[in-house]
Amino acid sequence: MNIVSIFERSKDCLYAVKYDEGELDALEILQKYWEDPEELRKFFIQYKKDYEAYYGKVRTSSIVEKTIEDADTLFETLFELAEDESGKHLSEIFKPLHKKEVGKSYELQQLKAYGTLSNSILRVYAIRYGTSYVITGGAIKLTDQMKDRDHTKKELYKLNLVRDYLQDKGEEGEFVYLDILRQ
Repeated sequence: MNIVSIFERSKDCLYAVKYDEGELDALEILQKYWEDPEELRKFFIQYKKDYEAYYGKVRTSSIVEKTIEDADTLFETLFELAEDESGKHLSEIFKPLHKKEVGKSYELQQLKAYGTLSNSILRVYAIRYGTSYVITGGAIKLTDQMKDRDHTKKELYKLNLVRDYLQDKGEEGEFVYLDILRQ
């Protein structure tokens, strides 16, 4: 597992996990998946009951379009905050994963960033590491609890895995600087 910097100027604030050599990092995987209409269509067909229970009946094409727009805005906001020099910070978008931790901030805290649309279903997950944020993955969350579906359960597992890795490795953790150009 490597942890890679997202932008040159964000070496001290935004990282993403690269789980296997030669694979995309966690943020690149999310970008690729959330901009692919066919993959999103398959997802929403598979989880149609979850979506309808949460948001009501909507055409799949509308859900896909809304998700792509929300993802674009979320990534744009994330990138702007990572590169911002005016005092804005990633803490404006990353909030504690667990409701009982709202208002608290501590080392290796599990965090989430919501999509920017009202009642967004998109989540980007990260770990607070000093003044930095390490993105572990993300999900389209349609249920109240992450443990309720396999795809969100997997994201919870990754959050725990990375937190434990950072806790065990501490300063010895392998952080690799990799510049990823914004498209």
